Amino acid sequence: MSTAPDWSIEKALQLYNIPGWGAGYFSINGKGNVIVHPHGQPGPVIDLMDVVDDIRERKLGFPCVVRFQDVLRSRVKQLNEAFRAAITQHGYKGQYFGVYPVKVNQMREVVEEILDAGAPYHFGLEAGSKGELLIVLALNNDPEALTICNGYKDEEYLRLALLGRKLGRKVMVVIEKLSELPQLIRLAEEMGVTPLIGLRSKLSTKGTGKWESSSGDFAKFGLTTPELIKAVAMLKEKGLEGQAKLFHFHVGSQLTDIRTVKDVVNEGARIYAKLKKLGLGLEYFDCGGGLGVDYVGVRSTEFISSLNYSIDEYCADIVYTVQQICANEGVPEPHLVSESGRALTAHHSCLVMNVFGHIEFGEQNADGPPAESDSAIVKEMREIVAGLTPKNSGETYHDAVAKKEQALTMFKLGILGLEERATVETLFWKLCRRLVEMNKKRKRAPGQTRDLGDKLADQYMANFSLFQSAPDHWAIKQLFPIVPLHRHDEQPTRDSTIVDITCDSDGKIDSFIEGETVDETLALHPLRPGEPYYLGLFLTGAYQDIMGDMHNLFGRVHEVHVFVDDDDPEDYYIEEVIPGDTVERVLGRVQYEPSDLAKRIKQALDVKVREGLVKPKESVLLTDFYEKAMRGYTYLASE
Repeated sequence: MSTAPDWSIEKALQLYNIPGWGAGYFSINGKGNVIVHPHGQPGPVIDLMDVVDDIRERKLGFPCVVRFQDVLRSRVKQLNEAFRAAITQHGYKGQYFGVYPVKVNQMREVVEEILDAGAPYHFGLEAGSKGELLIVLALNNDPEALTICNGYKDEEYLRLALLGRKLGRKVMVVIEKLSELPQLIRLAEEMGVTPLIGLRSKLSTKGTGKWESSSGDFAKFGLTTPELIKAVAMLKEKGLEGQAKLFHFHVGSQLTDIRTVKDVVNEGARIYAKLKKLGLGLEYFDCGGGLGVDYVGVRSTEFISSLNYSIDEYCADIVYTVQQICANEGVPEPHLVSESGRALTAHHSCLVMNVFGHIEFGEQNADGPPAESDSAIVKEMREIVAGLTPKNSGETYHDAVAKKEQALTMFKLGILGLEERATVETLFWKLCRRLVEMNKKRKRAPGQTRDLGDKLADQYMANFSLFQSAPDHWAIKQLFPIVPLHRHDEQPTRDSTIVDITCDSDGKIDSFIEGETVDETLALHPLRPGEPYYLGLFLTGAYQDIMGDMHNLFGRVHEVHVFVDDDDPEDYYIEEVIPGDTVERVLGRVQYEPSDLAKRIKQALDVKVREGLVKPKESVLLTDFYEKAMRGYTYLASE
């Protein structure tokens, strides 16, 4: 191991900004390995490389999702305690009854862990579809916890919600469009149950960040002010105004600016108060989702993947704003509800992937020594490269670009050979690499050469599918922290981008968190022959697990669920292993029958046996190999 004498673990923490985005759950130990503090700092510590070794011993292979279930519990506790503290501090007369929106991550082990951790707080669940409601009805059996039913609803959805009322649950059917209300009333009468009704308002105040367009006057969901008035009239006509228990609004996911939170809660609280004065029996004030996660770790609105507030500030502002509006309007303070999913789940999950190679831009030292037979253009390019100095670097770069373009033109005209074109290009990239090294020593590089370092960055090939494991990076440019899991006692010296194993040019990551900013490259360590190198893709617990697709038929990855155990020598144990998809499983999802495919291969091999081109024993071995590959992991063999 060799590294710069002034390199340190502290500098590694700063380079990858782990204290910024890690929320106290991640750090680096003296060995140079990333560690996890599942209960926050201080507290028990888990070395992620110990988990990697455990995965290898179980011959699971990579990529592999590692879930720290204790982090989920910690986040649930933190949110509920933050609301309780704000309520106590302000003398607020209502309580907090949060719900987890299962759309964020419907995995059974995630939902069950959140419910268990939230049991002391009567923490509930939110469903936005029939499938999710079937889950929620079966799992959320606390009679004090809320079940919030969002999304557009047909008769079957409404009947399922009313089934929950038959079971004695606090199932709130949120009216998203006015036509749902008379249908709900009719079905409730038919089933002989009293519905609990929520009214969702379409606020005029818009959110901030990537999901700004999902709110405001033209939002997809919610009732306009005239529709709210009509809903009140419908309820009074049926004598059900007392059953309108919940007022709801949602202004968008990942709110970046705390001022937006204050503005929307202010507008929402005014509408709540006016509806209360119209005679509705409102008891709950649901401010929807929006509590963000600081993926970048800079506490700023500069990036859509960051934010400028804490959980404590978010809770305190909601409590204070609602309290002030209620006092001003002379109405009772309602119980508070939020539908925070991203903030609860993001931190608990990370993807561990192995790097299996890298691509350097432009082959080094491939031009060979000068020769008498060199053509004029090759000699001219050699002279350009040899004449490079710090003073003439900008001019020299322009000359080299022009010479490279001239060589391409000559090649297209048939007057330059392939070998000569290759030499010119190799010399050009050699010049560019020298310019990059020069620029590192300058305070200000010539403008035309300033971004050469990013363009010439190594491509590290990682064993994962971006579309399966981090689809939001591809789709909406969501940033996720990426950090080597080990070797932090060495200085990373290779500016790199990361490419996945799909055959898609979009299957790459070229936007990274470095320090307190975002860069096109990430500093990684040089690969060592025969030695594995592991990266962690962090904060993937929200949406990524459930939104991934099967691009190139790379399916779900292996999973391990890790729990703290102070009695274990490594301070943890793996409670559950969920194997990832096999090839035959993903083939079945796209309507291929694996046995039929194997039969076709066998028939094709039988023909070759009859033709004498394949021996019978070889045919059997090849058929067995084909069938074995079907039963294997969809990703590359790690070892």
